[in-house]
Amino acid sequence: MNFRPIKLKEKIINKDFVNKKINLSFEDERRQENIISKLNLNKLPFDIPFDKICDLNLEMARHSRLVLKYEEDKTGLKWVFSSIKKYKVFLLIFEANELGIEIYKEKISSQLPEYSYKTIAQIVDEGVSRKVFLKLKARACQSKDLKIRNVRPSEDLIIEFVNWKIELLSSVMKFQKGFC
Repeated sequence: MNFRPIKLKEKIINKDFVNKKINLSFEDERRQENIISKLNLNKLPFDIPFDKICDLNLEMARHSRLVLKYEEDKTGLKWVFSSIKKYKVFLLIFEANELGIEIYKEKISSQLPEYSYKTIAQIVDEGVSRKVFLKLKARACQSKDLKIRNVRPSEDLIIEFVNWKIELLSSVMKFQKGFC
């Protein structure tokens, strides 16, 4: 079989990366080559040899399964992940909380114009009723406007989310150490 080098962002790497355990058909080889050529590998915090890309893909898939299993017993995180809308709303609330600034339904709605105010209000109200979101003053509260109902994530949700992200980073670091 004739291997051609792949040019990736000014690097030429020997295309001898085809998994030697699997005898790929010509079509599968082209498919794999096409996929790898379009990956943003330069954004990884480490260099990865092409013969390890499938290992990385497997690690990410396995990690995703573990993450989904991890959040099954975390009611707040499970609720947040139940829809992309809820996740987007949560991320805005989480960010505002960490910055110590006010965030409320109208502000969230203006930052997510793809959703109606009514949709945002329903998500926030449901989150408050489930005690996933709390109506608390912003950490660096400057406002004296009593009409503003600031929303913050619950302590449990913050802990669940940060631990989930730590688990993700830990998984990537373990993978990196495995071949560096």
